[in-house]
Amino acid sequence: MSDLTPILAQAREQLPTTKAFPRKLQAKFLQVLAQWGNVRAAAQAVGVSRSAAYRMRRHCLLFAELWDAALLLARPQVEEVLADRALNGTQETVFYHGEEIATRTRYDPRLLLAHLARLDRLEDDPRVTDATYGFDRQLAEFANSPERDIVDGDLGGDFGGDFAGNLGPNLGSE
Repeated sequence: MSDLTPILAQAREQLPTTKAFPRKLQAKFLQVLAQWGNVRAAAQAVGVSRSAAYRMRRHCLLFAELWDAALLLARPQVEEVLADRALNGTQETVFYHGEEIATRTRYDPRLLLAHLARLDRLEDDPRVTDATYGFDRQLAEFANSPERDIVDGDLGGDFGGDFAGNLGPNLGSE
């Protein structure tokens, strides 16, 4: 495991945040993501939009790394969903002229297979696998790290702005 403590300590002091998606809410999002592996469900659980979560992911390297680690930790649940959908299919409602006329079972595990392939690639990334060790401790530190207010003029939408240049010398981009 590589020792990123000095770099992460510096980055934590400058982590981007907003009133709409504060640090503790980000940590809760990551915790739910680690349980279920579903971005939509995690965003809904904490009351933020998926687009807000993805924007924060683009603008905060540590958040992005913990996001990847959370997905890797959720892999067993994803595998269970894959097995269930492969064996039992998914129910779809069939509409005709705006009226529900039937339901059908569709068997299509391709999207989950693609997702599992992505998780396989994440597992090969030492940064991500390192982040899975002590994930709960890192998540607690992340949640309790100091907030850095963002000036409203720097924001576009929930929180636009470009935080990449504010993360320190080696943390400017993914």
